[in-house]
Amino acid sequence: MVNSFTLHLDGTAYEIEQQGRAILVNGKRFEPQVTGTTVTIGELKYAIELGEGRAFVDGIAHSCETQGLDERPGEEAAGSAAAGEGDLTAIMPGLIIKVLVSEGDTVTSGDVIVILEAMKMENEICTPIDGTVQAIAVRAGDAVQQNQLLAQIE
Repeated sequence: MVNSFTLHLDGTAYEIEQQGRAILVNGKRFEPQVTGTTVTIGELKYAIELGEGRAFVDGIAHSCETQGLDERPGEEAAGSAAAGEGDLTAIMPGLIIKVLVSEGDTVTSGDVIVILEAMKMENEICTPIDGTVQAIAVRAGDAVQQNQLLAQIE
């Protein structure tokens, strides 16, 4: 099955074509491995979450839209099946370095909520929606597992 579409990421257009397990990006071939919300390309690993008009790559928000890609009924964005729209979960196992919000705070899509250290890198975990922080499930110093609930935004 061949599927092709245009991906607009932070204002730059990329022509994407899927050929079996391979993906061509502007004609360059990649063979990514996908495990849950982690995409591995060669030696590089990326935590990917998709939200309405945004792609979160290693917790960093990017504007994102597609042209020519049909959504399949019943499919949800990677990593969102078990979590509610405003549930913020860990992108990978790691250590919570800092929680930047408190319950009751008003946040905007893309705001940094938690800083998670994983693989010796600090990852800014951002809220995918505008709303109010309903609950904080972690605190600085906590060890977390991938997909563990960090905060709830409504």
